[in-house]
Amino acid sequence: MESRMPYTGSNAAAAASDAASRAHSALDTAVDKAAPAVNRMVGKAHEAIDRVAETAVPAAEAVQSAVKRTQESSARMMEACAESVRAQPLMSIGVAAAIGYLAGRLMR
Repeated sequence: MESRMPYTGSNAAAAASDAASRAHSALDTAVDKAAPAVNRMVGKAHEAIDRVAETAVPAAEAVQSAVKRTQESSARMMEACAESVRAQPLMSIGVAAAIGYLAGRLMR
């Protein structure tokens, strides 16, 4: 068993320096042991992000394409409706009135 002297003067400074050195050494050892595990975790995180991106990008492109098709279809239908109203304005007014009348009767 080692004998411990009371810390006074220069031996207290030496003890503090020795403790700091041991703490640094312990920290370096812990970092060396943890580094491979941390690197594996970082690698797995990057792989997961890549998988999400590979799935999300095509999905976003598909949604964007569907929105564009829907907008184009809506514009075509609107134009077809407008053409029909311009070609037969009186019939359009009659159909609108009939639909309004039926909707009013159903809402009662």
